[in-house]
Amino acid sequence: MMRTKALLFAAFTASLATAQWTPYNTGLQSIRSITTLDNAIYVAAYPTGVHKSTNEGLSWTPVNTGLPVASGNIFVQSVGRNATHLFAGTQNGIYRSSDAGSTWTLANSLAGGGSMTASGTVFANKFFTFGNTTYAVFQGLISAGGGIYTTTNNGTNWLTGHSGMSANMRVYHITQDGQDIYAGTNIGIYRSTAGANWVPVGSGVNFDIFAIQKVGNRIHIIGSNGYQYSDNGGMNWSNATGGVATPTKGELIAYNGNIYALTGTSSGCLRSTNNGVSYSAFNTGLAPVDVVSNEEFHASPTTLYMGALTDLYSIPGSTVDLADAEASVSPLPYPTAFEDGFTIDLSGQPANSTVLLIDASGREVRRINGLPSAPVRIERGTLVAGRYLCQLIDPTSGLQRSLGQVIAQ
Repeated sequence: MMRTKALLFAAFTASLATAQWTPYNTGLQSIRSITTLDNAIYVAAYPTGVHKSTNEGLSWTPVNTGLPVASGNIFVQSVGRNATHLFAGTQNGIYRSSDAGSTWTLANSLAGGGSMTASGTVFANKFFTFGNTTYAVFQGLISAGGGIYTTTNNGTNWLTGHSGMSANMRVYHITQDGQDIYAGTNIGIYRSTAGANWVPVGSGVNFDIFAIQKVGNRIHIIGSNGYQYSDNGGMNWSNATGGVATPTKGELIAYNGNIYALTGTSSGCLRSTNNGVSYSAFNTGLAPVDVVSNEEFHASPTTLYMGALTDLYSIPGSTVDLADAEASVSPLPYPTAFEDGFTIDLSGQPANSTVLLIDASGREVRRINGLPSAPVRIERGTLVAGRYLCQLIDPTSGLQRSLGQVIAQ
């Protein structure tokens, strides 16, 4: 049994080493946004609306009943979800679906009266759900209706979520770190607790921040000054190597222990395997036009997706079948369910190993470097309640192994 499991793991790590983007051959154009819910994939293809697949992308069905139509076009700019509902950002406002996309209804009302602004230039461009709150990031200046809006009742009504930001700001992207939310804006980085009372973060960052990810103590950004990272809350910044020098847009996602980046340039997709210190091209499998015409990432527990001009692409995540394949060949964390922290006995493992914690969506949420060959205590810190996959990175080979799962209570 141990030999079989070891062979399974060796085969899996080999597949990771040669991973490449796999096209779905959807036949759809301009896939601007992706989400997944209840074993179905949803994409927003411009200007043909939302399309759904329930068979891992083998076939696609339009699901647009109730969405606004203009001259035969359905201008859906984004699609997102929480635990029970789908959301679509259109130039007529936010629509929601409670029946897996079969029907959509307008859900654009502000708490206290009125509605959010929507037009061809101001719309919900991205959706994020952290805990019980869904965040809609609107394109455009706050003074024109852009910014951040939040809902805790599935979009029945929305609250203004950019208090502390000025009218001349625009928000590009947000990311979560425990209870804190970080936002990339046109004048730097802002932080809030649960999306309220935003305050500026760091120093010397007063330019466009198109994309932001917080992994452990490190902040990663793509800004108009290039790819950078900070280990001290944004007070000092280091330039990553291999990134685009002066991008005009960007996407970042931490997934499966790596960081992936898009900037819509000839560099295509870039990947960092060393926590954002350096990036290199990761375009194998992409059609040439999609190397320069990519839109957005989406992470599910087992798959990283990328939307592009002519197709949808994916790569597998290491959450697939790893628990069974490795249970008897790797040190196990204990206790499995914890409140304050857990321990991993790394005795017999190489010194200076790295442990990663990856959440249920496949996003890396913590990285602990330079660990000794001894029992190691992992404190809970800012980890929110939920299930996490533990991975161990060998300091000499760089290979990753699953150590099993833990549950923060």
